[in-house]
Amino acid sequence: MKLLQRAIALFIASFGASFVIFSINDLISGTSEPDTKSLLLGVTFLAAGIGTSIYAFTARISFTQTTVEHRTILSRKELPLNQIKGRRERMVTGKGGSTKYLSLVPDDDRLRTLEFSVNYALDEAFYRWFQSLPDLDANDKEMHKDSNFGLV
Repeated sequence: MKLLQRAIALFIASFGASFVIFSINDLISGTSEPDTKSLLLGVTFLAAGIGTSIYAFTARISFTQTTVEHRTILSRKELPLNQIKGRRERMVTGKGGSTKYLSLVPDDDRLRTLEFSVNYALDEAFYRWFQSLPDLDANDKEMHKDSNFGLV
C-alpha cells in the first residue's frame, strides 16, 4: 500500500492507544469517574487502527513468471498472465471522495477478475504493462456506439 494509507492506519492505532492509556490512567489515579464510553471508544479506535495497519502493511500486488497475485491478510487471488483478456478501469465516488479501481479480466469465465484500488504503490513499469493490455471498456463502447442500450 502507499505510504499515506500506512500512515493513516498507524495514526488511527496511535490515537486509539493514547485514548485507552489516558482513560486507564485517569481510572487508576482517581482523577476522574469511570467513563466506560470513553474507554470503549478508545478500544474501538485501537482495534480499527490495528486492523487497518495489518491490512496496509501486508496487502500487496506481485508478479511471478506466470501469474499476477493480489494478496491481503484475508485472501489471496491470482490470475495467470497468459489468461488475461484485458483491463478495465472504474471510479467509485462516495462521501469522502472517489477511488479508482483497476481490473484484470480473465479470458476464461471460470477464473475471477482481479480488481484492486490505486491505493497500492504501483510503479511506472506496472502502469506501462497495464496500459499495454487490451482496453475492454473502450472495446465495449465501440461495440455499442450505435445501440440504444448498454453503456451510459
